Amino acid sequence: MAERSGEELLRSFLTGEEARLRRFRGAVRHVPSSDHCKLCAAPFEGPSGFVFRHLGFPRFAGNPAICSSCIRSLQKMGVAGAEIPVSLLFADIRGSTGLGERLSPSDFRAVLAAFYQAALPAVLLNDGLVDKFVGDEVIGLFFAGVTGPDHAVAAIRSANDLLDRVGRSDASSLGAIPVGAAVHTGLAFVGSSGTDGQVNDFTALGDVVNTTARLAGEAGAGELVATNDALQAARIDGASSERRAIDVRGRAEPIDVVTLRTTEPAE
Repeated sequence: MAERSGEELLRSFLTGEEARLRRFRGAVRHVPSSDHCKLCAAPFEGPSGFVFRHLGFPRFAGNPAICSSCIRSLQKMGVAGAEIPVSLLFADIRGSTGLGERLSPSDFRAVLAAFYQAALPAVLLNDGLVDKFVGDEVIGLFFAGVTGPDHAVAAIRSANDLLDRVGRSDASSLGAIPVGAAVHTGLAFVGSSGTDGQVNDFTALGDVVNTTARLAGEAGAGELVATNDALQAARIDGASSERRAIDVRGRAEPIDVVTLRTTEPAE
């Protein structure tokens, strides 16, 4: 059997098809812990987490949802990333410019911090990775190696969880936080965007990322929109849901989306 290239190995790792990774996950995923590595399922907390840290599985400083052992394994493959199917969640605060004008810098930062604190568990508890926080926006990344094959389902569930959290009257010092969200599924380059040729963290690059960002910008406060690609991957019949076409900058044709949620934040 021909030896697989580094990119082929990395792709099998990221898609959850790598046999050794599957065996390891199967052996340790039920070890008691309040938190596990999103890739290999090594426990992070409690007595078992203490043991695994000393066995070489501490949290990776660059992304505490992944262990250092997984990052070392990825780096040994010698490639920066691979193109795989992903689901993306983009969510951002509506009217943040106006909020920034009305609030003091400290108060505005407190609202952003409350948004981040709501978004982080909404992504992580639904088996996703926080790609990044950018100003008033959060990007959640879901793919098979981390989330399992139903990553589109998880992304939509995460978006609903996030909107529930920010929609509460006690979500921030100002009350509910007006957030719009979008979910899209497609192929993306997943890996490191750095120049050292090694995977030190996970990010997604490609048209699916840009498209999801544009769609999230068109979602109203408390609204979740999803593309047909996301619905098909999640096996959701959106026939009875509201549909509309959204013009996306740089595209010749608008993108059809389904509105999965229109709940307004609590007053």
